Amino acid sequence: MPPERDDLLAQQLQQLRREYLRDSSLRVDELRQLRARLPRDAGAALADMRQAFHRLAGSGGSYGFPDVSTRSREGERLIMRLESLGAALGPADLAAIDQSVASVADAFAVAKKAMGTDGRPGGVDPQTPNA
Repeated sequence: MPPERDDLLAQQLQQLRREYLRDSSLRVDELRQLRARLPRDAGAALADMRQAFHRLAGSGGSYGFPDVSTRSREGERLIMRLESLGAALGPADLAAIDQSVASVADAFAVAKKAMGTDGRPGGVDPQTPNA
């Protein structure tokens, strides 16, 4: 591939990564909303939460954020284990879920910091007014 094409591809990938990080609060909010449904709606909420963690595990890796992927996969495994037990969720279970959600949020925060406050190296986004 010609160097110009490589540069263009790299720029496009960086833009996609920035957009993914910009939307990360929506993804974490989804996990928090699902958690708020527990324990009263445990069956459906756990299934939805497992799927949300699963999506983040895949997308984190696809966008080049392995820590987001790893922590999301851990959350997915936790939910799968809780689902397999089939028992009522206790305080320790809910605390473990809270920790998994916080861990994913932390991974996103670290990724944002590494790329800049808005997901771009240097913290400046030319498409954001007053950046």
